[in-house]
Amino acid sequence: MRPAREAKAALEVAAVDVIAAPGMAPLARAVAFGLRPGERLALVGRNGAGKSTLLRQIAGLHPLAGDGVQVRIGGLPLAAARPRDLARARALMPAQPRDRFNLSVTALLELAQPQPDARSLGEVLRRVDAWELRGRDVLALSAGERQRVALAQALVQDCPLLLLDEPVAFQDPGHQRLVGTVLAALHDKTVVCCAHDVNWVAQHATHVLGLGLAQTAPGAPDWFFAGCEQALTAERLEALYGCRWTQLGGSGQRAWVPA
Repeated sequence: MRPAREAKAALEVAAVDVIAAPGMAPLARAVAFGLRPGERLALVGRNGAGKSTLLRQIAGLHPLAGDGVQVRIGGLPLAAARPRDLARARALMPAQPRDRFNLSVTALLELAQPQPDARSLGEVLRRVDAWELRGRDVLALSAGERQRVALAQALVQDCPLLLLDEPVAFQDPGHQRLVGTVLAALHDKTVVCCAHDVNWVAQHATHVLGLGLAQTAPGAPDWFFAGCEQALTAERLEALYGCRWTQLGGSGQRAWVPA
């Protein structure tokens, strides 16, 4: 019997310096990691640690920096990718969508689809609990409703890589769980998301990249990448957020809280 073939890397990041603007010092240096289809990476850290900046760098919307820097999406070098290639390879969900026109939710999602497909559009709206919003003006949605519609916009693009900036922002606990369940069901796609809720990350991410580690020695790493269970420890959370953490509850029902 032949050994199972290892899944091809969906996203490869090497030697990326996370720099918010030209002339500024890097927020993190030489960030590197790889992900495969079905894996879900959570970017965590304090406000201003560089999570959204790194997400936009991976998306090709913010300049790459670093010695030997390289980003590949499905084997495609980001530096050589045309806009059409990027549109097919990745979908980006911003943290706070800015709507300028009073389109209906359906019309907004139709603009995001590669080809008009009413059936798949309806399926996506139902998955994110936004079907009842389909005829609503996007300017009249609540923040939580608009965020789920933004997630639907990313999903209808049917790209292999989803880059999501705070997908559970403004969501009530039930919808936070729903979003996590939707993402976990995307077995053929790779997800990178920014998140602030450590317990949501613990439940729904497969990997964690922490940005903004407190420096313990000159030249020490200012980021880490690991599987979720190895990443979320009291020591690492304290180094990220500058406060102590403790875990409450029994086996399988544990929750992280600042101590």
